[in-house]
Amino acid sequence: MLEPLHGNFWGGVAAHAFMIPLWTLSPIPAVMGVVLILMGGLYSIIGAAFLVALTSLNTITFAYRPWFVKVFYDLDMTRYYRRCELRGALGSMRKESTLFMFHPHGILATGFVVNGCWSKPFNELTSEKDLNTPKHTGTVFLIAQSLREWSALFKVLCDCSGRLESATKKNITMLMRARRNLAIIPGGFEDATLHEYGKERTCMKPRKGLIKYALQNGYALTPIYSFGESGTYRTFTGLLSFRLQLNQWGIPGVLFWGEPLVPTFPRIDSQVLTYVGEPLQLPTIDLPTDEQVNEWHSKYVSALLALFSKHKDEAVAAGACLPDAQLEIW
Repeated sequence: MLEPLHGNFWGGVAAHAFMIPLWTLSPIPAVMGVVLILMGGLYSIIGAAFLVALTSLNTITFAYRPWFVKVFYDLDMTRYYRRCELRGALGSMRKESTLFMFHPHGILATGFVVNGCWSKPFNELTSEKDLNTPKHTGTVFLIAQSLREWSALFKVLCDCSGRLESATKKNITMLMRARRNLAIIPGGFEDATLHEYGKERTCMKPRKGLIKYALQNGYALTPIYSFGESGTYRTFTGLLSFRLQLNQWGIPGVLFWGEPLVPTFPRIDSQVLTYVGEPLQLPTIDLPTDEQVNEWHSKYVSALLALFSKHKDEAVAAGACLPDAQLEIW
């Protein structure tokens, strides 16, 4: 049925059209339910029933559906963009005990979402078996708990994908004990808030908890940087301090617009080149000291900066990065 859309621009559009509303509009159903309740009378009954239905979806765990993932592989989200590719040290990607750290978040997080989570090459390179298993055994992509657990419709997508879990301490430590590959955007909401068209920024200075978990479990940290992420959307850049404060309450603090005719979609003419770095193997230290955490945090930041410097010229030549751009570590 979807074969005409496989591997072409319209397939990329279809995949984005399915994904983006679930992401950007995820709070809307709950808000609608509350509004209906406040309207009184029959509307209150309808609103209450609607909220009960949404709550029920949040309490149900749906089974992993490999066919569901394959649909996105076949549609190929990369085809939406002028260019969207996974590059770098692909031969060094490991299939266990690795934490893949994606920078920056941007708005849609194209590097993480398109060249990572829904990328067939990425998942095949980081898994012994990708789809042909009754339970997903490949890389687990960690996202904000508020997005994963509190938005009923998006949670269904996460469940069926088998690979999207909440970035909680409990999940991270449990999955690391099982030696599972993990992928995360360390900058989180702060990265999204810092997004500015053409600027290369990522929030990593305060992100030391991940380093501690990696040390406790002897994980490798693989830096991944997406040039062109900052070109996918334009944003309101004022009131930065205030918007960063909103992050403390779990609010991204961003106002964005992408493709002129459909502002929630990223710009079609953008180019996103996602470069994978060499893994930085950490030792196993059951009770790492603050000094040890700081030491390996510093080494990781150096590896990220080196990855940026190594591939910047290539990204500039491809039009995915401005010639005078510098990576800002916040």
